[in-house]
Amino acid sequence: MTSEILLHVDEEMDDAQRLALLSALGNPPNGPHADHHSQRPHLMFVAYDHAAVCPHDLVALAAEQGYHATVVDL
Repeated sequence: MTSEILLHVDEEMDDAQRLALLSALGNPPNGPHADHHSQRPHLMFVAYDHAAVCPHDLVALAAEQGYHATVVDL
């Protein structure tokens, strides 16, 4: 089952970097994607399979890509 999470990313990203990070987090352009979109460049909604990964795994994946991310608790 797909869930959504909101991540806060410390670094500034252009559109290409944002799409690359989303893809690294399992949200490629033609794959699963979050239903919500943030207008703020430092916030991103990410779709994920909660049976396969937890939100903090996504933070670790972002770190592997060189970004400092934190989970925003809604």
